[in-house]
Amino acid sequence: MENAGYIALSRQMALTREMDVIANNLANVTTPAFKGQTVRFQEFLDRAKDGTRLSYVEDAGMPRDWSAGPLTSTGNPLDVAIHGDGFFVVSTPAGDRYTRKGHFEMDANRQLVSPDGEVVQGDSGPISVPQDAYDIAVAEDGTVSAKSPGSPQTTTLGKLRVVNFADPQALQEEAAGLYKTTATANPVANAHLVQGALEQSNVQPIIELTRMMSVSRNYEAAQQLVQSEHERIRKAISGIVGGA
Repeated sequence: MENAGYIALSRQMALTREMDVIANNLANVTTPAFKGQTVRFQEFLDRAKDGTRLSYVEDAGMPRDWSAGPLTSTGNPLDVAIHGDGFFVVSTPAGDRYTRKGHFEMDANRQLVSPDGEVVQGDSGPISVPQDAYDIAVAEDGTVSAKSPGSPQTTTLGKLRVVNFADPQALQEEAAGLYKTTATANPVANAHLVQGALEQSNVQPIIELTRMMSVSRNYEAAQQLVQSEHERIRKAISGIVGGA
């Protein structure tokens, strides 16, 4: 296959990668706090044996769209959404992880945990809820409080730790909406939390479907080029063999 065919194949490989990303976005349309991704391409320059300049295409990265998703009211006092920038911090056996998914619950020790059991971190460590506590409230700044029987006073239990990063693109996705990074986590000074709500996926299905159709058309165009190049070479070889 000549250079034109290889260039078309490089385009097809990049488009295949983009289609995989789009499919993953669509699969997570209903996943709370999911952040969609896009693919960025770049030109890869090379030269043929005769010195001809060749321009291939390759994917340069998959930036994540960190824009906020819509908030949905759940009525669950342990559901907390971040309105704006920031991440909750949870402790795992592998170290601290970061998430936008604020679907919390209490474990057997009455500590706030994620659905998978990772302990949710407060500014001063894990947040525990007393056995007889009721009316759990999460203030806009992340302060968690509750009332106790026989007392009109509200007791502060802790404050949810909310952090952000200078470059969120450095975060690496893991399972269950968790992210890891070696970058420094900076406290969010003016966090805006919403109790009884969850952030939904920021993927817009119509846009993703439009991108999918565009990728499909571009892939077919590249395939036609590959086939045309193959047919040209076949005819050239047939002519040489036939004239020999």
